[in-house]
Amino acid sequence: MLNTLSPYPKQSELLDEGLHSDWLDRHFLRSDPFAFKRTSFREFALRSSSQLNIDPNGIFCVGSGAVGLSLNPDKIDAQLLRRFDDASDLDIALISEVHFERAWRNLRELAYPAVVGEMEQTLVKAMGHQRSRFFDGAILANKLLPYLDFGQEWVSALTNIQESAAIHLSREVEVNCWIYRDYWSVRNYVAKGVLRCKEKLQ
Repeated sequence: MLNTLSPYPKQSELLDEGLHSDWLDRHFLRSDPFAFKRTSFREFALRSSSQLNIDPNGIFCVGSGAVGLSLNPDKIDAQLLRRFDDASDLDIALISEVHFERAWRNLRELAYPAVVGEMEQTLVKAMGHQRSRFFDGAILANKLLPYLDFGQEWVSALTNIQESAAIHLSREVEVNCWIYRDYWSVRNYVAKGVLRCKEKLQ
């Protein structure tokens, strides 16, 4: 059961309930993320939407900024999930089937055998990380923008989004954007994070 003293779950609640899709819908993928508890995420999402040409209802805060606790098992310390603090970055999920399909095609073309040998090292590294995410229906926009056909449009847009996040959070903050094919993919990504943390803490 959700902690009635706080709108955000404790570690035990997140790990106990976070594999249930209805719980994630209500308590994780919320319109008032932890990082924006003193400001307006809706306003931030609307501005981001206009910058990226993505429906504002398809913009979600994930990672530690969502509920105040990180679901990265590599950041677990002393059996505790890492808390969102003034050094934390901001992870934003962007749901757009159109942009996902365009990016998917661009990356598939880059991965064609005749092209692979010509890849620069930065792209090789980014593609290596990306391959593990394709099955999740997610594309890491920040690292791959230079290689996407809409990358130029988004580079300046993401700069503006980062400036907007800094204003809302009253500090400089790195914003990481992931492009997801659909809402199910976002929820599945979060659930996988819960599962990996549970396994590491057992």
